[in-house]
Amino acid sequence: MARTIIPLTDTKIKQAKPKEKDYKLFDGGGLYLLISKAGGKHWKLKYKFNAKEQLLTFGSYPEITLSKARELREENKQLIANGINPNDLKREAKELQNQEAIKSLNTFKNIALERLEKIRDDISEPHYKRMHRGFINDVFPYIGDKPLDEVEASDIIIILQNMLKRGVKNSAQKVFQSINKTFKWSVANGLARRNPCADIEVSEIIGKPQEVHYPTITDSTGIKNLLTSIKEYQGETSTKYALLMLAYTFVRPANVRLALWSEINLNAKQWVIPAKKMKTRDEFIVPLSDTLIELLKEVQQYSSGSPYLFPSTKSKTTPLSDGALLGAIRRMGYTKEEFTPHGFRAMFSTIAHEKSPFKYDVIETQLAHSVGNSVSQAYNRAKYLDERVELMQWWSDYLDEVQNKRSK
Repeated sequence: MARTIIPLTDTKIKQAKPKEKDYKLFDGGGLYLLISKAGGKHWKLKYKFNAKEQLLTFGSYPEITLSKARELREENKQLIANGINPNDLKREAKELQNQEAIKSLNTFKNIALERLEKIRDDISEPHYKRMHRGFINDVFPYIGDKPLDEVEASDIIIILQNMLKRGVKNSAQKVFQSINKTFKWSVANGLARRNPCADIEVSEIIGKPQEVHYPTITDSTGIKNLLTSIKEYQGETSTKYALLMLAYTFVRPANVRLALWSEINLNAKQWVIPAKKMKTRDEFIVPLSDTLIELLKEVQQYSSGSPYLFPSTKSKTTPLSDGALLGAIRRMGYTKEEFTPHGFRAMFSTIAHEKSPFKYDVIETQLAHSVGNSVSQAYNRAKYLDERVELMQWWSDYLDEVQNKRSK
């Protein structure tokens, strides 16, 4: 004969005290309250499914009241009657909840920033900053909070179209490349099912990339006036020295701004720029001319105590800001149509190809450009080094001669 179970009451539950061992208070229909020796009161439902005894947990009392526990018992008994195992349903719900939690973490913003940090040491600092700025300004406001698998091709097209309206065609191309690489990385690492960029024919939206031509100065009088303006510049001393360094080395402006004394070897007369700072991702040697050696000895006295050749005036532990060189050029009176710091590269290239005795490959190699076929392009840090030493001295002498030339 089955044992008669007297249903529980709130009073009986409240009066239940912990004992040396856990014990149960039964309510009927498989529902009972487990009183733990620690004092906790937990609702359980014992049931059979496919002839196997199973246990389902509802929660704790008083969060789950007596009436709510009975309600849950009846709901789950109905599931069992319909051939559904409540524990299986609970596991499925938990799995779905976990998937939703993962989706909330795998937003485009979180994954894009994670990937960017992982590749930071493999790309140049300017490249890193450009990608980060593109994400912050143009991408995250639109798809940053979206889970990766919810980003559609149409979302990315809207981002590109908005950038085109601002007239930043080349930036739009680079932003698309960053989005595309983020999705490729995500798919490869099991964070996304597919890459929506694969559905976009970017050339039909953006068109062909525009070739950027930086304004420069190539006549001797113009160069003399520019160098004189730099030497007479009354602003930050770091900025003046950095612009002179840029004129004589014609590297990318960021390489000069971020130059470290640990990269300079005055005895070997070389500046070795680490691969991570180069657009080519290859270590690069800049031979130092006699004039540059003298300039660097002056700079050494000025920047003493700083790891940077050209520290900020605010702190010797930080380099010149992004806009320092351009700002100085503008304060000297040169407009954006007349000259930019990047123009020193075009200045050297034009004059060296027209007037120097050095062959094309030597000049282009010192500009850190790829030359030759795929085999000859395999990087050799010392490629044409002897000729490049002579080339850098030739350019230095040319600038010195222009400055010392008397105006007619």
